[in-house]
Amino acid sequence: MPSIATWTPREYMAEIHRRPGSYGLDGSYRAFTTFIAGFHAGSGHTLLAGFREWLIVQVNGGNNLVWEALVLMLAFPTEARPLDVGPIDGERNGTAVAVLFRALDQFLAHHEEHLDGLALIYADHAEWLQRQSWARP
Repeated sequence: MPSIATWTPREYMAEIHRRPGSYGLDGSYRAFTTFIAGFHAGSGHTLLAGFREWLIVQVNGGNNLVWEALVLMLAFPTEARPLDVGPIDGERNGTAVAVLFRALDQFLAHHEEHLDGLALIYADHAEWLQRQSWARP
């Protein structure tokens, strides 16, 4: 892997996932999401721009939710209330963390592969909204 100074956000997120202890994290879903939210703020709010909208389309719902809750919906699609972002037990934590980093990787790859990736994400979300009966006047 190249020097940390030249890492892409995608490479950095993969490294955090591989070695959470090196970043002061305990490997919990809450610790990862808090760190990533801080990384997003430190990036001038560019890292996760469009992530919530991308997740809404993936989950096909949750337009009123934050991205952390949307990832849990993606991780536990058959549960009625997967949205508790408090402590999650070992197996559920592993699932939530795996889905979080898989979703982040797919989202960031979309940004890398498409010059207008963010515009495409917002267009997909707008199209999704148009299909919702509650979004029509």
